[in-house]
Amino acid sequence: MYEHPGSWLALVAFCAVTTLTVALGLGVFAGGSVAFAVAQSHASAETQPDTAQFSSASGYREVEADVSRSSQLRQVDDDGASKTFAGIITDSHCGARHSMKSGKSSAECARSCVRNGAHYVLVDGDRNHPLDGNSKQFEALAGERVEVVGMLEGDTIKVKTVASQ
Repeated sequence: MYEHPGSWLALVAFCAVTTLTVALGLGVFAGGSVAFAVAQSHASAETQPDTAQFSSASGYREVEADVSRSSQLRQVDDDGASKTFAGIITDSHCGARHSMKSGKSSAECARSCVRNGAHYVLVDGDRNHPLDGNSKQFEALAGERVEVVGMLEGDTIKVKTVASQ
């Protein structure tokens, strides 16, 4: 049996070109699928403002941008000095973003960060207000959307009452 010179080189080149063509085709298909999924999640986020989104680019779960719209700092004079604030209770280390790599829910992550030295905060859109009050209440409501009644001193909210929404 006689081998043609360069036939193995032609075979390797053919396999490489075929593999690259298939990879490019799958990449285009996957990119289109991701773009479609992102568009669908943004459309559903507008109708369901309480869900959390996953940002695969940053590797973090993040509270939706709709939080800034639906839980903007509401200041309502109740008894003169007290005001009502709405947002989500989380920790000062992670804020609205909790690492997906830990495998913990946002509530578990917030509690863990507080045990490691962080403080509970009320996330209101892009603002974080440190909470001063009963940490057991904050621990029980970590990761939840709440309404806090208290006084704002600087950036810190002196909490009188806190209730889940």
